Amino acid sequence: MDIFEVMRTASATREFRADPVGDEVLYTVLDNARFAPSGGNRQGWRVIVVRDASVRRQVRDLYLRAWREFMQPLFAHLPDNGSRPADRYAEHLDELPVQLVVLVERAALVTTVPALDDNGFVPGASIYPFVQNVVLALRAEGLGTVLTAGLTPVENDAREVLQIPEDLSIAAHLGVGWPARPFPKRLKRRAVEEFAMVDRFGGAPLRMEDMLCGVKPALSA
Repeated sequence: MDIFEVMRTASATREFRADPVGDEVLYTVLDNARFAPSGGNRQGWRVIVVRDASVRRQVRDLYLRAWREFMQPLFAHLPDNGSRPADRYAEHLDELPVQLVVLVERAALVTTVPALDDNGFVPGASIYPFVQNVVLALRAEGLGTVLTAGLTPVENDAREVLQIPEDLSIAAHLGVGWPARPFPKRLKRRAVEEFAMVDRFGGAPLRMEDMLCGVKPALSA
């Protein structure tokens, strides 16, 4: 698939067919995702491929507990008619053929520059490009997933179930399977003009028509 098509159609998938997912396709996904950048090229990611039915149920129970206690309340303002995809996803997570638990070596996130290490966003630059590569590679193979932090609130219990060493933390959880419905033709996102501006914050929007006409956008007042 064209990389731009992959980026435009990699939707959050929460409904799946029961078809198995082979090791070959997962290997291909991870073999390509591993070329993501990371600070100092330390490649601090580790991935647990959860296949065993018993382990999938245990992880489902933990995810569902975290979902109900911490995340579901965030959607309390939305209609609840028993058919919200995120609820069904959490309740039936164990039915997916594969779950990927992405871990990160905490030492690989440390730069020794206090302004960077103390920042709430910068350390993630050494793990989430890899996670996004996994998401995009899954889409390129026709597989669906949804990226969540659903195990983070219950990390201590997940650590015991998955035998995760103390020097690693859970960065992401991805349920993986073959989508029950076709991928969208194009995701809905804000236009470039709504978030990209020239030269400074509040500057003129970056517009395609200006580039086509060879006009440099004027700074806004």
